[in-house]
Amino acid sequence: MPSKNQYDLVQNDDYDTRIPLHSEGAFHHGITFQAKFIGSLDVPRPTSRVEIVAAMRRIRYEFKAKGIKKKKVTIEISIDGVKVTLRKKKKRKHWTDDGKSTLLSHPIYRIFYVSHDSQDMKIFSYIARDGASNVFKCAVFKSNKKVSF
Repeated sequence: MPSKNQYDLVQNDDYDTRIPLHSEGAFHHGITFQAKFIGSLDVPRPTSRVEIVAAMRRIRYEFKAKGIKKKKVTIEISIDGVKVTLRKKKKRKHWTDDGKSTLLSHPIYRIFYVSHDSQDMKIFSYIARDGASNVFKCAVFKSNKKVSF
């Protein structure tokens, strides 16, 4: 029998009073937002939340220590999966998605875990299994606003 101190991973939707930010139909077309891509690395299959947070923080600090700049990206989430594309800057300081260059693309069934950093609510990540190599990859992002999952 689980103790009261353990985290309950299964929530009962009957008591969820939050109002959804997007309609269910929006996910069929895809929800798009902008963030900064910090980086991604191969990680061993995580077995606990502690390992997932450790991987996310390791990626942040490794990329920061190496002086690798964050890339401005557009993230599109749909029922098909997650697609991350690089944003290109046009003249006159307008952002465009013309000539998209895809950094990451993962079908929804390959997404293993999605999380945010409890110490910095602007940092979030997801772990997905790569289709070709079956290796787990952790991709870390920074949003302009606090993330809530």
